[in-house]
Amino acid sequence: MGQVLVRSIEDDTIESYRIKAKLNGHSLEQELRNLIEANKTLTPEQRVQLSRQLRARTKPSPALTMDKIREGLE
Repeated sequence: MGQVLVRSIEDDTIESYRIKAKLNGHSLEQELRNLIEANKTLTPEQRVQLSRQLRARTKPSPALTMDKIREGLE
């Protein structure tokens, strides 16, 4: 499993998650791990955005005409 180090998080943010962790009966690390896991799936909007970005980087295929299709069959 990988590890991530996140720097420059506001102290009040950390304290807020520390309190939530305590209320949920686990460590701050587990609270943050749960938060990350719960938000790992892309939303439909994010999938569309990713698709558009990938298509923008791809060269369009040349137009395929019936004549070109027939040439390929001969």
